[in-house]
Amino acid sequence: MKKSTLVVVLLAAALVGFVYWHEFRRPPVAGGETHPQVFQFQPDDVTAVVVARQGQTVTIERQGSLWQVTSPVHTRADQNAVSSLLDGVTLARATRTLEASADELKNFGLASPAVVLTFRLKSGAQHTLRLGSTDYSGTSVYAQADGRPQVLLIPQNVLQQADRPADDWRDNSVLGISDWDVKSFTLKTPAGQWSLARTDGDWAIESPVHLRADTTAVNQMLSQVAQAHLVKIVAEEATGAAQYGLTQPTIRLEVVLNSGEHRVLELGRRDGDNYFARDSSRPMVFLVAANLYDQLNRRLFDLRDKKLLHAFPEDFSRVDYRAGTLHFVWTVDKEGKWVVEQPAEQRNKEVANWKIFDPLSSASATDILDHPPASVLALLKKPAVVIELTRKDGSKKVISLSQASGDSVYASSSDAPGVYRLGKQTLEDLTFHSISDVLR
Repeated sequence: MKKSTLVVVLLAAALVGFVYWHEFRRPPVAGGETHPQVFQFQPDDVTAVVVARQGQTVTIERQGSLWQVTSPVHTRADQNAVSSLLDGVTLARATRTLEASADELKNFGLASPAVVLTFRLKSGAQHTLRLGSTDYSGTSVYAQADGRPQVLLIPQNVLQQADRPADDWRDNSVLGISDWDVKSFTLKTPAGQWSLARTDGDWAIESPVHLRADTTAVNQMLSQVAQAHLVKIVAEEATGAAQYGLTQPTIRLEVVLNSGEHRVLELGRRDGDNYFARDSSRPMVFLVAANLYDQLNRRLFDLRDKKLLHAFPEDFSRVDYRAGTLHFVWTVDKEGKWVVEQPAEQRNKEVANWKIFDPLSSASATDILDHPPASVLALLKKPAVVIELTRKDGSKKVISLSQASGDSVYASSSDAPGVYRLGKQTLEDLTFHSISDVLR
């Protein structure tokens, strides 16, 4: 073995022996808990965190209910990343406490720590945590707290949560919201502008017309916005917005959160597979994926309710059905069963109410014509099927279905605007030849 190689081997062995002796042979500092908690403050006590790492310092401050990166840039922080760090630090317990001289700190990675954390509290107090290298098991990290000379072994996840590049502390979501945070919103697209609001979990279109909204479609759209992330930061300051197409954005989404806060997302011109964008809470310009543009580029039809019937059989007390010469009436008897009222010869026979209510409830428009052409109106003047439903409060809903036109059927509802274009299967499911077709 070469002399130089032997020297390296001996030095490595000496280092292993030193750390082994400190960790396993040397007794821990006497007194106190077996696994004392490193800090006594709680996450809610912290007003600011300073993360120093690899020559770069990031300052994160609590502003209202949110964490904000205030240096080296000013932007919304990744709320989950900050919360995870604070949870890890405040829950951390020292599994061992070792005595080490200043010269020995390099053996624990603490002469030049991987990360130095500084916490400012509401009380004005300040705490520091220096994080060095991990131990041989990889499950713990060497640390020093509040300038004390002792070396602590604490869970490695604290280092994992703290050792992030500066960009990883900023919120890379597009708007930093949850879809359930949204109380109302206004969406402007090349097809128009619409305002919607949520009440008791259901969405309604409020402007420019009052319509029931397709709650499932709206929630899916907002979920896509909530999950969307920045593809790339283009500029920290949104100067020269015209070059990004943001002086006249093609898409503009303004949301009002349950807290009352407003946030605005604007999408400008396309750049390859992405779009330039900005949001009102941050000064920067960034890129978002084209699929977010596609999700937001909606028509009124995409947002409005497409169902022909939103109800259950138990909401009604009477069904009056007409198709050509066939006419029958069902009602609910004293026992709550649906029975025939007309024709008289079938009176009180029980009917299968699902044969009408299921097709009506499952019918969903492929288009809604707010200004139907004369040809469609002519079809509805002589409908193939007319169904009058009487609610328990006495109000009525009349649904008319046209004859088939190609693969489509047109339907009108007395309590909804426009004409629904449906698949002709709906008409086939609701066309009966005799009362016997619906008896149990």
